[in-house]
Amino acid sequence: MELHPRFDQYDAIFGDDPASYAEFLTALEQTLVKSKASLEAAAEAEDWNVISATRHSLKPTMTLLGAEPINALLNDWRPSMSAIDAAPLAAAMDAVLQAVTNKKASLE
Repeated sequence: MELHPRFDQYDAIFGDDPASYAEFLTALEQTLVKSKASLEAAAEAEDWNVISATRHSLKPTMTLLGAEPINALLNDWRPSMSAIDAAPLAAAMDAVLQAVTNKKASLE
């Protein structure tokens, strides 16, 4: 899955305030790390309540970042699945996290 997260909407909001932008990106990064860990654990445990709640909370952010393939992947996870392979999701989330890291570095 190839992802190219974009930050244009966030650039428009924070473009003239790099310190606030960096603070926002740090909070975003922390949230994404927690969401990734929650989804991986929930996939292992087949905890559909956590999967559903996390999928719902991530959708707007992934949409704004242009990472809709993550939304699509999560939408494909269903309780009827006998097992969930979380590896593609982990790789996609890592790509988004790297993009956030790179964006933070560009603000310095």
